[in-house]
Amino acid sequence: MPRKTAALYRVLLPRLRPAYTTGPFSMSRTTLITGGAGLIGSALCERALASGARVIVLDNLSTGRRENLPESERVELVHGDVCDDELVGSLVRRADRVFHLAAAVGVRLILERPTGTLRQSLLGTEIVLRHAAALRRPVFFASSSEVYGNAGNQPLREDQAVGFGSPETLRFSYAAGKAAGEALAFSYAAEYGLPVLVGRFFNVVGENQQESQGAVVPSLFGQALRGGPLLVHGDGKQTRSFLDVEDAAEYVWRLMDRRLTDPDSPRGLFNIGRDDPITIGELAVLVRDLVDPALTIEEIEPDYAPGFAPIHHRRPAVSRLLSALDYRPRVPLPITLRRFLRSRLPVAR
Repeated sequence: MPRKTAALYRVLLPRLRPAYTTGPFSMSRTTLITGGAGLIGSALCERALASGARVIVLDNLSTGRRENLPESERVELVHGDVCDDELVGSLVRRADRVFHLAAAVGVRLILERPTGTLRQSLLGTEIVLRHAAALRRPVFFASSSEVYGNAGNQPLREDQAVGFGSPETLRFSYAAGKAAGEALAFSYAAEYGLPVLVGRFFNVVGENQQESQGAVVPSLFGQALRGGPLLVHGDGKQTRSFLDVEDAAEYVWRLMDRRLTDPDSPRGLFNIGRDDPITIGELAVLVRDLVDPALTIEEIEPDYAPGFAPIHHRRPAVSRLLSALDYRPRVPLPITLRRFLRSRLPVAR
């Protein structure tokens, strides 16, 4: 395409409705994963390699780590920001599918940098979607169970109204950004024919998770490996449903394959999780018993940071996900926890 024509196309994109044609791609298969050096992104990178694809990872390494990525000549790490319009455009051009996972990770970081959280969610997502629409690349957008806020009805369904709380509560800046990203994705789908998928992740756990991000599993293991006590906020009756990152990556990859082979599939929004809730108190017992059954567990009075809002229960409805795919989670929580512990123990010489 001549330069002037290409430039004009980008300018006129909001007025165009490009038809997306499915079927085999003429280029060699290349997958772009923004935020690909993080927990889910690095597992998705492994899954892409297993399919035979080449992988481009875009990550600013603020929370992701280079060592999370598999060593392969088919993996290219680009150290950069998803808000870099020119860079993102050049990488989308080289890919045949895009997984947009770049975002702030962990409640602690979100409370410290609420403005950056929103900027990355809004600006970064719009940039990815705009280039994907111009170049006709299918996109998976990683959303979060945070969009449900502190909804009382459980399990949480994709078709229910979302509502995350007052904008004065900084924790919900992340939820607001993700909800806006979902709206952007489906707007591009409706207006420009862009094939999009949106996945709301629920408490994904894996070996690449860091205690510094504030997630409960690495926090409990960190406390246990330092000799305890394991600290449980409140009475420990809060519930979560944990999904191994290996299963999360498999779900995402299969959903994208389904979207490409069935362009008329009516649903593009899925909870990605496991309907198998456990209390935080029970989780603490599992972690303690794996590390040292003699350790103590202490219930402490919650001392929440400013801008934090506790979420008491979060359980996904997964019927839509399970009906769409011939796949069920393969890694039970005890195995996930054992793998996590093994990753934190010194390597025997």
